[in-house]
Amino acid sequence: MSKAILSFVCFILLSNQVLANELLVISGKNSKNSKKWQEEVYQEFIPSGVGRISVKIVTIEADKFPKWITQAMKEERMGEILGTPTFIIWDEVSKKELGRLEGYTEKSRFYSQLDQAILQISQGHRPGRREGSGGHQEEGSGGNQRQEEGSGGMSQDIMDHIYKTPEEAKRASEMLGLGGQIHSHETPQGIIYMPGSTM
Repeated sequence: MSKAILSFVCFILLSNQVLANELLVISGKNSKNSKKWQEEVYQEFIPSGVGRISVKIVTIEADKFPKWITQAMKEERMGEILGTPTFIIWDEVSKKELGRLEGYTEKSRFYSQLDQAILQISQGHRPGRREGSGGHQEEGSGGNQRQEEGSGGMSQDIMDHIYKTPEEAKRASEMLGLGGQIHSHETPQGIIYMPGSTM
């Protein structure tokens, strides 16, 4: 019984921490997906199911960031912005990134992934940073190359969705809204893993 109460108290404390956080929306001036998010989500932004989070839109042109963002990236309090829109869950107290989603495709997926990211933060994880997972640009997927502002943000190259381990592919599948389904292919270099069910 006391274990359940302690877990509940910890959850409430962590949820209240999310209340003090802010969703920084790094929005490209010419980004179609940034504009789509503003039209579909921002006008009717519903607070996340785990905790209320306020929104601050930071509009950029190309790679010209406000000084405070450049400084935060330089000091490694914020990861590199590789494309727009990028949604950064920002801790206003410590002035650092807690997690992120990258790219935008549709409202329901955005809300689902934001709720999941906030829950992961409350459990001590840092969502949205999956190193070595390729250059795809869907929500929460991460990437390894800066995208040209306004480019649409979604890679059409199948090679951007290949992983060396089933764990990486499963995380990508979950972040892409594919329910954790993965499949594999045998290649001369070894087995590769991809998000989604077999084709």
